[in-house]
Amino acid sequence: MPAFDVLVVGAGPVGAAFALALAQAPAAAGLRIGLVETAEPPTLADTRVLEPRALAVSSRNRRFLAGLGAWPEALARRACPYHSMEVWDRRSSGHVRFDCAEIHQPRLGDIVGQPALVAALIEALRAQPAVELLCPAAVTAIARLPGGGFGVELGGRRIETRLLIAADGPDSRVRTHFEIPTDRWDPDQQALVAVLETELGHGHCARQWFAPSGPLAFLPLAGDGHQVAIVWSQDRERADRLGALASDALARELEIASEGALGGVSLAGEHRLIPLRQHHAGCYWLRGLALLGDAAHVVHPLAGQGVNLGLADAEVLAGELASALAAGLDLDDPEPLKRYQRRRRPENLAMLAAMRGFKTLFAETRLPVALLRAAGMAAFDRAEPLKRWVMRMAGAA
Repeated sequence: MPAFDVLVVGAGPVGAAFALALAQAPAAAGLRIGLVETAEPPTLADTRVLEPRALAVSSRNRRFLAGLGAWPEALARRACPYHSMEVWDRRSSGHVRFDCAEIHQPRLGDIVGQPALVAALIEALRAQPAVELLCPAAVTAIARLPGGGFGVELGGRRIETRLLIAADGPDSRVRTHFEIPTDRWDPDQQALVAVLETELGHGHCARQWFAPSGPLAFLPLAGDGHQVAIVWSQDRERADRLGALASDALARELEIASEGALGGVSLAGEHRLIPLRQHHAGCYWLRGLALLGDAAHVVHPLAGQGVNLGLADAEVLAGELASALAAGLDLDDPEPLKRYQRRRRPENLAMLAAMRGFKTLFAETRLPVALLRAAGMAAFDRAEPLKRWVMRMAGAA
């Protein structure tokens, strides 16, 4: 029966980054790490530059990934650095601009397709002899073992592990199996994602418009500077109507919603709808088990922070486990898992609360509130020290 010291369920960006970080830790030398994924991971050469499933990776997390050898030149060519960000309130004159020059950095972050990032991480993992990829495979049963650890069924294959890591997304089978309580908030929205060709160049600027029915984001993509990935979060019924439009009609709606900022637009490829939700697990660990990324918390995409919170989880948990091993603790010792929760849960909870607050604030249509929003955004835009602090907190420095 195959046995692993650590079994990671979910080989998305967060699970793969955690497995890679732990495998490279000197104190973890000799550990056997398994990584389970339901589908065969893509190769970097097969991924698209113009990818609607785009992620905004902060500069801090890009450095983390580069340090793991998971930001190779082939991935960098598929990523688009963004140097500035502009935010508008469509119900008022409110406007805020962030610029990397304000914090003396070359960029605020990078926009990269999720499949490309996963492929780069898997490529780096294949060079790690301690890591075994178990894919395609799915967890069908989990049982605690009398002496500690777990027996995990992957279809007809049974394996054992001392430490189980759930990085299997918002509908985590592992979290559900252990009945970990989870606070949920349904924003009753869907996100329309697509790639647009734009008349005007994006200028390496990420743009976002807030409206009562939801925010629209234009994320610059690599290429000739005239392609953006969009994330248009809308109330469910309106999203259904938009998703059913023909490409030309949808492009006209996007020109209106973006106030013509990039001139005329046309769709490049398909568009689709993704249901939105928020949740937060009541705890991130049990004995021999830890939750990572979307398995622990899902945040509204309006700030583009979901993957960044998850990568920070991965870095912290790998570091805490490595420190515990260096101190002679066993993998199933609860102390590193407790420290991981203490370090990550407050930040994740604060981001969840902030996104819920933003959604509520910009959904308000009364004129006095809109005027107060405009005044607040104008004051914030002039408060350069506060803007620099926000950019640094978002991982731009």
